[in-house]
Amino acid sequence: MKKIVTLGIELKDDFKKRLEAIGELQEAESPESAEDFLQKTEGADVIYSDGECLLESLPKLKNVFVTYPYVELGVFNTEALGKNGVLVANAQGGNRDSIVEWVMYMTLSLFRKFAPMVRATENFPVELQQSLRGKKTLIVGHGSIGSQVGILCQAFGMEVTFFERGDDLTASAKDADLIVNSLNCNSSSQNLLDEKFFLNLKKGSYYITFVRPYTYDIDGLIKAINNDIVAGAAIDCDPEGFGDTTNAFYQKALSNSKILVTPHIAFSTKQAVANGREIAIQNIEAFLKGEPKNVLKKK
Repeated sequence: MKKIVTLGIELKDDFKKRLEAIGELQEAESPESAEDFLQKTEGADVIYSDGECLLESLPKLKNVFVTYPYVELGVFNTEALGKNGVLVANAQGGNRDSIVEWVMYMTLSLFRKFAPMVRATENFPVELQQSLRGKKTLIVGHGSIGSQVGILCQAFGMEVTFFERGDDLTASAKDADLIVNSLNCNSSSQNLLDEKFFLNLKKGSYYITFVRPYTYDIDGLIKAINNDIVAGAAIDCDPEGFGDTTNAFYQKALSNSKILVTPHIAFSTKQAVANGREIAIQNIEAFLKGEPKNVLKKK
């Protein structure tokens, strides 16, 4: 039987039975280093990882299928890994609905500024804010999450366009009232939204992102905000630790009062976690049937 090694994964009884039915299951704690990762997975045909030490371990693996219960972990080259017989599969779509809900909450928060008016206890002058209807939205990244964001923005009466690879990004964003960054990490997305991009946006526009800062320049965004070009932003700080408000990136975003910042919680629903774990098990089952799915292609 094929050897399946889990790292740092708490398997429900049902999941454990499903894996034991198709392979020799070995459960281990999260690795403390790449060396520990390799030692714990020696001889494995399948690795089900919680993500700890995975990125630095991937280039050292040989002839193994790797999966994890998340969508994005960071930068790696699947073409190079493929030469070593390594396939990597993610939990595509597992957290889509939860992240889309976060995006729409932040969209309303930026345009309507409801928060200070909720449970108000003192009189205040009412300032008229902006409705979403008719606002031009550019979604950078046309994957599962970006596509769903587009559907909901259209439901609010917004005009939605998508940036496609090969398009002129500056021209695409020129008239946008809202830019939503839903890029994956690969060589073509590295720092795609740079300082020049932010400084050339429409005055009064907003920016929302839930993806890794690998794809955008936080300093360029802050400069555009301080120069009164971008009116505000919403950032979920991925890949910082879930709920971690002490890291440098979160603190940098928090330092600007016009940035609505959350500590990597956009995904955080019971449904998203359950979906990711189910998809990871399905990935293993499909691979051992000779029909791998959700296999990534990244450079």
